[in-house]
Amino acid sequence: MSSLQQDKDTKTRTFTAILYWEEDVYVAECPEVGTVSQGETIEKANETLFRRVLAC
Repeated sequence: MSSLQQDKDTKTRTFTAILYWEEDVYVAECPEVGTVSQGETIEKANETLFRRVLAC
């Protein structure tokens, strides 16, 4: 399969990440998928959310 054909077959989706501080952790939500994660840092909360969205 050519590189051009692979690019044609690749689908791209865009998701929203809403991050906020709640009590003692950062919370990250993806409303399109209905997934929520948390972490001690913004980066950790976002990273965990990213992995959960990919798993959907």
